[in-house]
Amino acid sequence: MIRYNLRCEQGHTFESWFQSSSSYDSQVKRKLVTCAVCGSAKVEKAIMAPQIAGSKKRRTPRLAAAPAFTIDEPPERGGSA
Repeated sequence: MIRYNLRCEQGHTFESWFQSSSSYDSQVKRKLVTCAVCGSAKVEKAIMAPQIAGSKKRRTPRLAAAPAFTIDEPPERGGSA
């Protein structure tokens, strides 16, 4: 299976899965791939960044976000100078 990011003639973007590149080509040629927003059958592959799968050993753990906190002003010191 292959996932393509697609764009219609109106500029709407969406993604769809296909069994192969040739399956995508065949379906587009037969106007079976349409925009989910406007229904246009004039779609093309959008530019997409490749996803590189890493091994589990090399995967770095996600860090949890630090909790938010506020810093109070220090109490004023009483005394004579």
